[in-house]
Amino acid sequence: MRPLEQSLQSQFRQAANDKWLRAKYEEGDYTGLLEAALALNALCEIEKTKSTWAISEAADNLADMYGLDRDSA
Repeated sequence: MRPLEQSLQSQFRQAANDKWLRAKYEEGDYTGLLEAALALNALCEIEKTKSTWAISEAADNLADMYGLDRDSA
């Protein structure tokens, strides 16, 4: 199994977002920080939903491939 690694592009994007959030905090833009937090929360939930879906699809495909019934296990 390949290790889970954050891509270089993702690391740069994270650093840019960190810088932007720190600037909002230093400016006292708490409304901007709240909006960012709400957007990040929504994105987090979307990513969890996608991960759960992908895992379920993979499990279904493996069960079908090997003639197993996931519901009876």
